[in-house]
Amino acid sequence: MDERAKTLTAIRNDGADRKRAGEKSRIGAPKEINYLVLQGGGIRCAWQAGFIVAFERTIPIRPWAISAVSASSTVACALVCRRLELAIDSFKNAIACNATGRFFTRMLKGQGILPHADIYRNAVLRTFDQAAMENLLAGPDIQILVTRMSTRLPKYPGMLFGLSLCGLREFRAGRHYRQMEAQFGFRKEFVPVKRCATPADLADLVLASSCTPPFTPFYSLDGRPVLDGGLTESVPLSGLPHKKGLTLVLLTAKLATTDRVPGILYAEPSEAIGVNSWTYDADKIDYLYALGQKDGNSFLHGMCTEV
Repeated sequence: MDERAKTLTAIRNDGADRKRAGEKSRIGAPKEINYLVLQGGGIRCAWQAGFIVAFERTIPIRPWAISAVSASSTVACALVCRRLELAIDSFKNAIACNATGRFFTRMLKGQGILPHADIYRNAVLRTFDQAAMENLLAGPDIQILVTRMSTRLPKYPGMLFGLSLCGLREFRAGRHYRQMEAQFGFRKEFVPVKRCATPADLADLVLASSCTPPFTPFYSLDGRPVLDGGLTESVPLSGLPHKKGLTLVLLTAKLATTDRVPGILYAEPSEAIGVNSWTYDADKIDYLYALGQKDGNSFLHGMCTEV
């Protein structure tokens, strides 16, 4: 029996216990999700948005805490603010506003050649206004992961070395990756969304968690340089409190190479997604969002059938 089946069996047993105790519950309704973990993945996180939208048509997701990294940070915040569909539309509109002919304009203005960071920030600011910030302040704890560099390393060489470590991790090109990470002082740090007072503050935090030059500039947070949080923990489970409750992890790749923790529900795309994280294409976002909705419906049906 795989881990998902074991977890669903536990949910089924819990439901039977509650029924025997005389509690009122809808037949076939799975236990509520208490904690949510979102893997990073650039535009592939549109799959997570679609999954959640489909899932919530039957079961509202109101977690006590959320842990996210990189682009999934936007998904986490949009979920709490009930703005997932707006977030998808905002990102597509931000892409459309970045006309193809602006390449030379950017160069003449001394801006970066790649427009990704501007599109990203534009999308975040379109999605979250001050009213949304108030919702985030009143909502559940959302922890966003960033990677900090050692003060022993010079800024730019250190960042380049960090990106090299990211490559080693992705391609599993060395068994000593974790030793190198520790030796050179790269460490993870979770930043609570509730420390952000304005939409601009939130955009700064989301982009800091996504810092991947050359697609983004080199960023600092609180005066110290940062890199993409996924460098130190792709699936940020350690951002959750150590409390009992059902945890759902939404991955952004089929058969993602991550250790599956017993007792935790995992969901992933039903298809291999051949889309790069930084491929900013509205049609691909639509495809990922639709796939997420299909997979969310299938996952929910499986839960209700097995419970």
